[in-house]
Amino acid sequence: MILVGSEIQAVLSKTLWAAEPTLNSILNHALAGGKGLRPTLVLLCARFGMHDTLEVRQVAAAIELIHLASLIHDDVLDGATIRRNLPALHCVYGTVPAILTGDYLFATAFNLLTDSKKAVLKTVTEAIRSMCSGEIRQLTSGSPNVEAYFNYIGQKTAVLFSAACRCGAILCRLKRSQQINLARFGWHLGLAYQIIDDYLDLFGSPRLMGKPNRQDLTRGIITLPVLRFLERAPNAEDWQVKIQRGLKPAEIEELVRAARELNCDIETADVAREQVTLALEALDRLPPNPVQEELVLLALKILSPLNHADPAEEPAEEEELLRKGPGLLENNLTCR
Repeated sequence: MILVGSEIQAVLSKTLWAAEPTLNSILNHALAGGKGLRPTLVLLCARFGMHDTLEVRQVAAAIELIHLASLIHDDVLDGATIRRNLPALHCVYGTVPAILTGDYLFATAFNLLTDSKKAVLKTVTEAIRSMCSGEIRQLTSGSPNVEAYFNYIGQKTAVLFSAACRCGAILCRLKRSQQINLARFGWHLGLAYQIIDDYLDLFGSPRLMGKPNRQDLTRGIITLPVLRFLERAPNAEDWQVKIQRGLKPAEIEELVRAARELNCDIETADVAREQVTLALEALDRLPPNPVQEELVLLALKILSPLNHADPAEEPAEEEELLRKGPGLLENNLTCR
């Protein structure tokens, strides 16, 4: 697993330290866990050329803060109760403090970006606008389809991956064409990452997700494997009606079994692999550099959960996670 490096942790700790104990406690909860993929992309892409180390670290930390802020706001919107094996922030401290914490992280991120290049700030702000636009479109859209799904995950996830890579490229002064190729690498990597996340939510285990699975279907969110299922299922119209009115737990399990029988799991995994292939093709258009090997390894690591996604894997741990989450929330941590 990729984790936020010590150099980024140092920037985050220094930037987010607050004299007020409650705020510090909230911020520590918000920062807990995480893979650190996006700041890692900034650091690696900046190594394609000469760069200011402190500036790169600050931009990487800002990208991570923007990601964390968006997660906090998403959890409030979705009513999610578990994040990274912990109760969601709004379940511990309340909805309003959680929203304000997300705003605080956004503001801190922009404070880190004030001394950076104008092109970096423009790249990041455009990414945030796209993320917000994607969420609005998803909340107000009609019947989903594959094209709408890719538009949504592009704005929701891939755009920040792409922005992280582009910022690294800007900071090491790569040519515009090279910036575009690194941004394209990040874009396809982000699409693959979200497709795998959606795959795991339906077919994987809570242990791998760090949160209960089947949450998208529970909330009526239609992801790629479900879209493929609705394309192939002989009784697709009946399933669409059931999804719209809300699936019962037994119906969700029935849908998952039927989707596996129709090979929707295999096809979804293949689409994720295709996106990684496209990412590596974009990377291959750049001048040879040792850092490319690290980016290739990172891309392959994103695919690794597909090799360990058996829902029967370690069921005791899955059940324990599902028991542990509600138990924690009942212990004076109920969502309010």
